[in-house]
Amino acid sequence: MAAPVIDNIVLPKGTCLVLKDEGTDNIGRIFRHSEMGGARFHDQNGGSGEPSLDTHVLFVKEMSTEVNVDGVEYLAMNEDIIVGLIPE
Repeated sequence: MAAPVIDNIVLPKGTCLVLKDEGTDNIGRIFRHSEMGGARFHDQNGGSGEPSLDTHVLFVKEMSTEVNVDGVEYLAMNEDIIVGLIPE
């Protein structure tokens, strides 16, 4: 099944787009966060703690959805399926 082509996308709260690393199914880099924020990545001091864009993450691929935004294939996912941040 082909991924839908989208030229403008508004992500719901707690959602992000991930650009999958070549040769992997469950590792990629965060490309875009929801502008409404999220709740999963909080630090102990009450800050958002959201991973910055381009952060490497490990996720559950079966719970993500492929989307094509401006000709690029991304995985749209709820931040709850991100199971780990990969330090550089």
